[in-house]
Amino acid sequence: MSYSHIKDVHLEVCLNHRVESDRRTGLENVDLVGGFPDFSFSDMDTSIRFLGKTLSLPLMIAPITGGGSRSGKINRNLAQAAERCRIAMALGSERPMLEKKVGPESYLIREFAPSIPLLGNLGLMHAKRGKDYLLEAVESIGADGIILYVNPLHEILQADGERDFRGSLDALAVVLDDFPYPVFLKEVGCGLPESVIRWAGANKIAGVDTAGLGGTNWARIEGIIQGKDYTMYECLGGCTRDVIVAARKWLKKSQCLIASGGIRSGVDMAKALALGANLASMALPFLKWAENSADEVVRGIEKLKEELLVALWFCGCRTTGELKGAIA
Repeated sequence: MSYSHIKDVHLEVCLNHRVESDRRTGLENVDLVGGFPDFSFSDMDTSIRFLGKTLSLPLMIAPITGGGSRSGKINRNLAQAAERCRIAMALGSERPMLEKKVGPESYLIREFAPSIPLLGNLGLMHAKRGKDYLLEAVESIGADGIILYVNPLHEILQADGERDFRGSLDALAVVLDDFPYPVFLKEVGCGLPESVIRWAGANKIAGVDTAGLGGTNWARIEGIIQGKDYTMYECLGGCTRDVIVAARKWLKKSQCLIASGGIRSGVDMAKALALGANLASMALPFLKWAENSADEVVRGIEKLKEELLVALWFCGCRTTGELKGAIA
C-alpha cells in the first residue's frame, strides 16, 4: 500500500467513522472559578506570543495530514484560515516527503500562511538520523520549528509501524546541542508519558503537546483500518487534564505547554489554560472544517474565540494569562 493511499485511508476513516475515545478528557471535572469582570468586554485580549510571533488567541492546528491525494487541499484550507485568524499550524508527518515516497506539494503551504508560526513534523525515532535530517524537515517547508511524535502505542498497532525506539532520546539530546530551531515533543492521543515530560524539562526542548486521552483514538482508527479488535487498547493512556498537570510540574517556565486531546470548545481551552497550559491544540474539528473550505475553518476558529471570551468574562479575566489558577 503506497504512502499516499495510507494517508487517504486515515483521512477517510477520521471523516466517516466514530474515532473519538470513549474515555473523557478529565476537563469535565475541572471547574472554573467565577469572578467579577471590572472592565469592558471590548477591552478583553486573547492574544499571545508564540515563537516570536503574535497569535490572536492561544490556539494551534495540530498535525493532521500530508502526502495524500486530499492532503494538499486540506492543508491549503487550514493555512489560509490560520493566516486570516492569526493562529499557529503544524503539518502532518513529513517522512513520506523526505523519503521521496510522495511529492512535496501538500506540504508547501507557507505561501498561504506567510506570517504565522508553522511547525514541521516527524517521529521521534528520526532523531537518530541526525541534525541534517531534522533541518531538512524544517527548512524544506519554511517552518519555524518541528514537532516530534512520541507515539509507541500507535506505532506498534500500525501494520508498518516503528518497532525500535532504542537511543531516540539520546540521539535527540545530541541534536539539540546546536539545533537552530525549536523542537517540541507530542503524543497522538494517549497522553505524553510523565517520564518523557520530565526528560523534556531537563533538556533543550521548546515545549510539549500533551495529546491526552479523550480525543481522536488511534487504536480505534487502526482497528477500523485493519479489521481487528483493538478495543482493549483504546483505554490506554493518561487523560488530558492529568497530563497537563504533570507537564506543568516538570517543565520550566520558559518551556511551552500545549494542551490537546479532546479539546472541542473555547471553554475546554479556558480550562486547559487555567491548569497551566500556554495554548491549546486540536485536529479532528479542523479536519472536518477544512474538508469543506477555508471559510468554514475560519468560522470554527471564530466560534472557539467567542467561547473563550465568554469563559474569560465569567472568570473576571481580561487576558488569557490571568486564567492561570482560576479553578476550584
